[in-house]
Amino acid sequence: MPDEDPFVNLLRNCTNLEILVIVGQGLDPTELEIDLGGVDMPSLTTFTPLYLPKLRILSLLSMHSSPLMLALLHSPLSSLKKLTVTPYHDIPYPTSLVSQFIAAHGLTLSSLILFTPKSWPTRLRPSPTNLLESAPNLNHLSLESPLPSLTLTQKHGLRILSIPRPTSEFWTIFERLLSLLPDLAVLRARDVHWLKKGISSMAQEAGIQGEMRLWKRRLERRRVRLLDADWREHE
Repeated sequence: MPDEDPFVNLLRNCTNLEILVIVGQGLDPTELEIDLGGVDMPSLTTFTPLYLPKLRILSLLSMHSSPLMLALLHSPLSSLKKLTVTPYHDIPYPTSLVSQFIAAHGLTLSSLILFTPKSWPTRLRPSPTNLLESAPNLNHLSLESPLPSLTLTQKHGLRILSIPRPTSEFWTIFERLLSLLPDLAVLRARDVHWLKKGISSMAQEAGIQGEMRLWKRRLERRRVRLLDADWREHE
């Protein structure tokens, strides 16, 4: 029950809190051995929602579920603008609360970051495909691998899209969305750095650098800037 959790009780006394960052322990593989469809949601009939009217920035990393996350899911977060979460979309609700959390609080968000902290072994789990529809007021969306096949049926005001690195597979998805993203100004390759000046042209056309240069040419025709991990354009 959320009311029995010490962190939930702590937050009841933090009504002026503006930034909250919590890093969990990730998902224990043994948790997946249980029948995920048989998990019951705790009763919330006596739960009083948290009152956090000033909470603007929330990070819940390496956390698919917890009493605190459940409490935040069922509390109004009217000032929430930036949300960072680790995706667990292949694990159904209510075993994982992440996708439901995005859907519940997406309306107020201007920045949504999906990120999996590095660990060993690192397992990258899928993200929802309806992120843009769940968060219609986003300015910045940062995706995690594996990149989702984003869905969108009407124009969206997104200005910055970050991905780990450009791939030919994601270009097909991205190109289909471009007509519905008229305000998109920047695509950022979060895990890639442009090679410095003086590197041979052969090296610049090979591997990920070659893919970056290909995307740069394509995006220039659409007036979208391609930036690297340091938010730099190619020199």
